[in-house]
Amino acid sequence: MKKLISLLLVTVLLCAAIPVFAEETSAHVLVVYFSHAGENYNVGVIEEGNTAKMGKIIAEQMGADVFELVPVVPYPEDYDSCLDVATREQQKKARPEYEGEIGNWDQYDTIFIGFPIWWGNIPNIVYTFMEAYDFSGKTVIPFNTHEGSGQAHSQRDIEGLLTDASVLKGLAVRGSKAQSDVEGTDAEVAGWLKSIGLAE
Repeated sequence: MKKLISLLLVTVLLCAAIPVFAEETSAHVLVVYFSHAGENYNVGVIEEGNTAKMGKIIAEQMGADVFELVPVVPYPEDYDSCLDVATREQQKKARPEYEGEIGNWDQYDTIFIGFPIWWGNIPNIVYTFMEAYDFSGKTVIPFNTHEGSGQAHSQRDIEGLLTDASVLKGLAVRGSKAQSDVEGTDAEVAGWLKSIGLAE
């Protein structure tokens, strides 16, 4: 009997020593966004940008990784000064640099791309990102914050640029809502994800 107990104990210990690996899946999701804190139209001076708040809600619901596009040269916090800089970038088709890089890019097959609509357009720093990586075969989902322009023509612009990706219907949320109505934004995001087949 003692030998049997000893044998069972050794077996249990050996099994405990064998590492258990989680099953790898092909569904890896990344949320990439650019957001602007400081003074914003219709919300005043804020510590965290509207798009950042929206992006974090999406990441939480999707169980996704997050990469924020942080400019190497920060945009001015003052609204009018930021407007001036962004307008010059649009006129010159500038490609502002951002900090860091996504080293494990190939593991992601679904990419959410978020941004505020700046005077009818996608901020140029987001173009810097989209032109830096190969989106072939990936699923791309845009999302944005705004104060009246909706998606503007950002959906069309992304579809025109990332022709080798499958671009799903994006979501536009007012920045003032994303900033102050977390529950409402959370519900809107959930309904959107369900409508595009990414949630039940």
